[in-house]
Amino acid sequence: MKIGYYFLALLPACIDASTFTPRSSVGYLSPSTKHSTNKLDVDITSSDLTTPSSFTDEYNSSKVLSYRGGEGSSTNVDIPKTNELVGAAFFTVLQVLLTKVFRENKINFPAMLGCTILVFTTLVLAEVVAPGLGDSWFELLTPGSNLLTKWLPVMFVPGLAMLPLAPSIGSPIDVIKALSVVVLGFGFTMSTTAFLVLGLRSAQGLVEEKVVEPPPAPQKWGKQVVATEAPPPPSKPFTEETYNFLLGGTVLTGAISMAATLKNNEYATPIRTLFMFCGTVFTYVFGARLPSGFTKVVHPLVTSTVGTLLLTRLDALVTGSSFEDVLRTYKAGSLSPTKTGAGDLLLFLLGPAVGCLAIPMYSRKKIMADNLLVVVAAMLCSAVGGLFGTAWYVRLLSVGSSALVRLSLLPRNVTTALAIVITNVLGGDIAIAASVVVLTGIFGATVGRGVLDMLKIDDPVSRGLGMGAAGQGLGVAAMMPEKDAFPFAAINMVLTAVCATALVSVPAVKDALISIVSAGTD
Repeated sequence: MKIGYYFLALLPACIDASTFTPRSSVGYLSPSTKHSTNKLDVDITSSDLTTPSSFTDEYNSSKVLSYRGGEGSSTNVDIPKTNELVGAAFFTVLQVLLTKVFRENKINFPAMLGCTILVFTTLVLAEVVAPGLGDSWFELLTPGSNLLTKWLPVMFVPGLAMLPLAPSIGSPIDVIKALSVVVLGFGFTMSTTAFLVLGLRSAQGLVEEKVVEPPPAPQKWGKQVVATEAPPPPSKPFTEETYNFLLGGTVLTGAISMAATLKNNEYATPIRTLFMFCGTVFTYVFGARLPSGFTKVVHPLVTSTVGTLLLTRLDALVTGSSFEDVLRTYKAGSLSPTKTGAGDLLLFLLGPAVGCLAIPMYSRKKIMADNLLVVVAAMLCSAVGGLFGTAWYVRLLSVGSSALVRLSLLPRNVTTALAIVITNVLGGDIAIAASVVVLTGIFGATVGRGVLDMLKIDDPVSRGLGMGAAGQGLGVAAMMPEKDAFPFAAINMVLTAVCATALVSVPAVKDALISIVSAGTD
């Protein structure tokens, strides 16, 4: 029945692309600043996303950052620069140190979110104590944040690639019911949060007037009409040099890995880890470079997952191993050099990538402070509504045959790290919970912005908080082209996860959730 998970991941491919075409950034007339934001109907650059004071309206066609990730130009801009590596190293080291501190003090809270909160708080306090200091640190960390954010989606591949090893949910009907939790649950959480925020902001008179510039009129010359020149097609995300390098690395390390395995070489496992790491990143870049009409309905993460599983199958066939045994080495649950898998390394990098979300949050600190009421309201709506709404839904539909399956579905709108914590607290299955969370993120990243357009929700604060409430890291990444909405999506993803974890840690709330979902189960 695990094939049902893949059905959901590929479901958007069956939907008319024109129905769920993500919106581009539009200009808004702010009642406070009287300043309109980006008016070009194009994706914005990563540097535009992280300017602390004001955002540029200029479009740099050589550095387009699409929701698929990556940049494109005639040169290999994917090669990290020194300042990018320094910033990324800072987030990585901070993540490691916080993890150690949390473990030693038995703090049951993900260090990655602790990193986000710590960096954001430190920048804000530094700016308050010494004006200009916070902005200076912000500028120093921005390149590293951009580097990690560009590769963030590929770090979710391990959660989906391990689906073949997840416990069975039950009958085909149970699988369909579980998939409905993902699809309908995403729509319920995003729409209720977005409409709540929109209503509060409308009551406060804060909803900004949407400004849509008309297309330029054709130039007339005599009896002939000279049409304006069409803009060039956007550059592909990631460069051809990067694509070829990863392809060559995958082929070379794959051949060495399989030969080492056949000869029972003592370094076979580390070499296989290198092979699968290159293969995962390559298949993601391959998926991201496919035609935009395809990637709008099939996220590159799905392409990368399928490619990773195909490479796993190829490895198993060549080496005479079973598919399951090879897949288990992909995520061994250890960072030991002799045992770690490619999935373990990607999940490790997920920590610094989540931590660096503090940077775009800081870039919109003032507007978030001005909207403190709606931010708190969105957090409570998404956390309380997500947990209890899902609990009643799985009970009414009798999803699964056991309370374990139902409890595993509750943290569907909580980011993976805290979803695992919540599942442990409730007594669910981690594999099912992680799978549902990843699939929710894929679905949200693929159709979320289009659904918001269909609902006529144009206010960037409402859009961002709505997506952050329901879309996970992938949904948040999909909001990057909307520079005013993206920080709100990032902060609500964090706050929803923190609030939901805090709620299930309360014995009365935990018992209430278990009581709701357990009715009618074995």
